[in-house]
Amino acid sequence: MHEVTEIILRGIVAFVFLILLGPMIGKQLISQNGYLPFIGAITLGSVAGNLIFNIKIRFGYFLLSMAVFSTIILAFSYIAMKSSHTRKWVNGEPRVLIEKGKILENQLKKSLYTQDMLEQGLRKKDVFDLNEVEYAILETDGSLSVIKKAPTAP
Repeated sequence: MHEVTEIILRGIVAFVFLILLGPMIGKQLISQNGYLPFIGAITLGSVAGNLIFNIKIRFGYFLLSMAVFSTIILAFSYIAMKSSHTRKWVNGEPRVLIEKGKILENQLKKSLYTQDMLEQGLRKKDVFDLNEVEYAILETDGSLSVIKKAPTAP
C-alpha cells in the first residue's frame, strides 16, 4: 500500500508542478509557436509521467529535472525573443509555396509539404480552386496565409 500512496502523491505533485509551469510556458504551447514549446511539452510530460510511476528514482531528482528543463525552456525562449537569428533558428522562417499563382515545387519539398496538404490548407481558407491564389505562405506555426488574385473585369 505504501507504493500506491507514493504514486498518488507523486501524481498530485507532478500535476501541481505542471499547473504552476503552465502560465510561464503554456501560452506558447497554445499558440503553436514553434518547435521549442512542443519539445518542452513532450519532455515535461515524460518527466511528469516518470515522476508518477518510477518510484525507484528519488523524488527530488524528478523535481530538479523538471525545474532545470523548465528553466532551459524559459531561457531559450527569452534568448529567441531577443535575438532574431536565434528566433529564426528555433521557429524557422515563413516559406512561400505559391508565388504569382504558380506552385513552387522546390519550396513544397523543402517544407515536407505535399500538394494535398497545400490544397487542404487552402480549403480551410475557403479557397477551392488553385487558380484563385496569387500567394500562399506557410507560416512558422504551420498555418497557411493566402492572398487571392484580384478579380478580373468582365
